[in-house]
Amino acid sequence: MRLNGKRIMGAMEEKSLAEETVCSRTGLSQKSFQWILKEGAASRDAAERIADAVGLEVGEILLPEITGNVENVIEFIKDSGRATVSFCQGRYKSRIKKLAAERPEECEIVAENQDGSLCAHIPVAWIKINPTKQLSEEQSREIAERFKRK
Repeated sequence: MRLNGKRIMGAMEEKSLAEETVCSRTGLSQKSFQWILKEGAASRDAAERIADAVGLEVGEILLPEITGNVENVIEFIKDSGRATVSFCQGRYKSRIKKLAAERPEECEIVAENQDGSLCAHIPVAWIKINPTKQLSEEQSREIAERFKRK
């Protein structure tokens, strides 16, 4: 999700919230929180936790999708070693570009489209489905406490 870092910082100022306070409320490390503010990208879960921590609704900290293209596609044929991916989201496009530069024999950018999307070939082995952990409020608090101690 694209986040409005200025809006988040403004809410923090209005409510006199220190970065450390927001981090402890969200369970995010300061480094992660600073990265989210700088890059303006976060998972839905992180965006919800940040919005809650600064006293806003998620919709108040989101930026609109500017390209109009909202499709992300992963496509491959059974037992094939190569997948074709197409991404419109910046974080995935940046990751693919970095991998193409570091590992051109495995990751090939096929096209950068006029709508802002990127199409590439990657190994099927790189595709993972990793559901997020379902944590109770108590477990979330315990994790936040562990982060604070570090």
